[in-house]
Amino acid sequence: MAEKLKSILKRTSWSLVLKALIFGVAWWALPFWLFLIIALYLYFVPVAGSKKVGVPFVVLLLILFLQSQGIIAAILFAALFYFILLVKDLLIIDRRTAYEILVLALTYLLLRGLFLNVGGSFGYHALFDSIVAAWAVSAMVGGFVKNFSVVPENTSREARPFRRMLGWMTFLLMWQLIVVGLFLPLDFLYQSAIVFLVATVLIDLVPQYVFGELTRAKALATGSLIFSLLVIIGASARWML
Repeated sequence: MAEKLKSILKRTSWSLVLKALIFGVAWWALPFWLFLIIALYLYFVPVAGSKKVGVPFVVLLLILFLQSQGIIAAILFAALFYFILLVKDLLIIDRRTAYEILVLALTYLLLRGLFLNVGGSFGYHALFDSIVAAWAVSAMVGGFVKNFSVVPENTSREARPFRRMLGWMTFLLMWQLIVVGLFLPLDFLYQSAIVFLVATVLIDLVPQYVFGELTRAKALATGSLIFSLLVIIGASARWML
């Protein structure tokens, strides 16, 4: 029985690798509309588990829409899609940690694409892109909380308004961070790095607060690490004043 299960898991893993390769090649070689059809088929067949990582998958498609096609980028996004499939098909034991890593990776790539395309300007285009990016991050954080919080069935209705309020707060804070980043006199790499580091506090600490796992020691350690990295990046950056 154990050997049979091992064989099934091995075949499943190789099928996911093949899906990821097709995903990367299709994005690199085909028009986006045709790639989108292929990507939706690869993700939703089979449909089981697709709701759990549906938001990260949509965010990945958004990043791919903004990203210029290239071989290295295709390999990176194929790997991300493979990681999403692993979480979707329950092939990773610690799905909570995997989901958080996925959210962090997608957040950085989304911010990088935003600051690369918008630069230091703040017109209608930048306003729209910043709102979309903030919504994407808040939706991923909300999905994280919804999927992995342990809420008793009789209190699930009471938890919905709290989750809704938490989503709006995360969205507003994230949008303000992005707007501040747009006005920083730095190139897009430093802009995205600084905003991402601050956003990491939201992505890491907000779910832990909801799960009842946030302690003063954890908050202090995370805050100190983020502050130290911000000082290092700020000191090494070329400020265009």
